[in-house]
Amino acid sequence: MERYLRLFVGWVTASREKYTSDLFFRTTVHVVVLQAVLVCICIVTFWWTLQYTNDRILAAVVSNIQEIVTNASTADPKELARSISAIQDRAVILAFGSVLVLSLLFGILLARFTLRPARETLRYQKIFISNVAHELRTPLSTIKTSSEVALLDNNLAYPMRKTFGEILIELDRISQIINNLLSLNTLTRPERMQFKDVDLGDIVEDVVQRLQTFATERDIKIIVKTDARRTVWGNPSALEQIVNNLIKNALSYTPKSAEGVVTVSVRPDYNGLIVLSVADNGIGISQEDLFHIFEPFYRADTSRVRKIKKTGSGLGLTIVNEIVRVHHGRINIQSALHKGTTVSVTLPSGMQEGKTEGGQPSRGQSEVMLDFSKGQKHTMQN
Repeated sequence: MERYLRLFVGWVTASREKYTSDLFFRTTVHVVVLQAVLVCICIVTFWWTLQYTNDRILAAVVSNIQEIVTNASTADPKELARSISAIQDRAVILAFGSVLVLSLLFGILLARFTLRPARETLRYQKIFISNVAHELRTPLSTIKTSSEVALLDNNLAYPMRKTFGEILIELDRISQIINNLLSLNTLTRPERMQFKDVDLGDIVEDVVQRLQTFATERDIKIIVKTDARRTVWGNPSALEQIVNNLIKNALSYTPKSAEGVVTVSVRPDYNGLIVLSVADNGIGISQEDLFHIFEPFYRADTSRVRKIKKTGSGLGLTIVNEIVRVHHGRINIQSALHKGTTVSVTLPSGMQEGKTEGGQPSRGQSEVMLDFSKGQKHTMQN
């Protein structure tokens, strides 16, 4: 007996420590306790309803008997049956309403407790990623500076120069990932963003000018088309991130070719909203990949992108998606394999705009749309 008692005490102690340290175990305990409480409340409610029904029926029967005993000529034998039926109906409605309210309350509490670990994990994950990204910046900057200084040596052997060049390329890629992680943490939080009227056309022109060298290296032509009505309501830094990521993605996934073209346009749509569109004639995206295109670090089919030597960090469209969500806009992607991709971002206008006709996806294209103004997602293929 003493042995079992020690085992029980040890189990209780271990469970208490696990309850304190393990968020998921604590949530499991809370859910079990909530279920037990709900069952107890339902039993009490059912018992109270039976008692209420019996008391009311007994009172109706006693009242009817008293009327008969006192020779009340107005007493109707059918009145007792009607009274009992009405009492039973009220009891059923009361019981049903009580169970419904309890179920809704239990559902809210259950969702709150079950989602708490996910919320806490996500919060700690964001803090961890932000801290790691900040800590990595300094040593990476030191390594990059040292590599660039080494390349200034004219007597440096070709193999070493090639190695340092590859190091710089990888450092730039890592720096891009770190910057995207920090952007994902800062540019997607509405409480840290200030919104105002922004000329989206100016942002497009600045970004295109900044990426022109990259486009020239890949023999890709960038065409910019803007409308006179191009003012949106948003955060300038976040909007610049959208434009930069979309254009850079289009350039990165368009093979080097004199026929490579990336078209960037800013125009009002038929609702007066402002549409930023980035179209390319690159490798395209399959319908299967479109379902995962906004997932962090998701990579498309490697057999199609292996010839693209310089690809993104896997966070570009994730950041775009989150920023569009914060701006209550919508993002639409139309793509056809080996033909190209068109990404359209619709944002609230900064002033009343006119209306123009919208387009439909062409045959052979797959399309995915996220509408954060209405909370809808739609995928289709023509």
